[in-house]
Amino acid sequence: MNNKGFTLIEALVSISIFIAISVTLAQVITVSIQNQIKVISEQNMFDQAVFALDQMEKELRMAKKDTDGICVVPGTNYGRNNSSSTIKFKIYDQASADYRCREFSLNDNSNSVRQRTSTNSSPLIWGDYIDLTSSSVYVQSLSFTVNGDNDSDNEQPKVTINLKMKSGVIDDSEGVELQTTISQRRLDF
Repeated sequence: MNNKGFTLIEALVSISIFIAISVTLAQVITVSIQNQIKVISEQNMFDQAVFALDQMEKELRMAKKDTDGICVVPGTNYGRNNSSSTIKFKIYDQASADYRCREFSLNDNSNSVRQRTSTNSSPLIWGDYIDLTSSSVYVQSLSFTVNGDNDSDNEQPKVTINLKMKSGVIDDSEGVELQTTISQRRLDF
């Protein structure tokens, strides 16, 4: 008799090989997807860190010396409230065509970088906070160091911003620490 089929052993061997290849491919795909999620999450974290730093740099660079003492100590450009994670300054607001006080700070509750602006020039009434980073990132620390902000030092004011954050989506994210130093665009007269 001439049978043209597979024996039971041949069928079992083929099914075993197929299952082994399928399991291996599934593991490769799973690892690839996990790596893709990690890369996208870390890229998002880096993009948000750069955005927050750019926003703070641009506005801190345009700060004006507060001669009236409405935002900060009279005769200085920048102020901090007993915390290196908050900075206040006076800036021209084009929407209102007037000077306003602006503040950047670390929100300890949501671990985000936030800003707020005064709603008028005097007396000082603050508007609502606006987050510069989303909940998909975890800001570990934000600090501002001010140098050369006294009238007597004959130096141009400089602010060093140190921002340390990690992904809020991936638990084993290494995070990123960025630091930049900016000087005020206007001469400090």
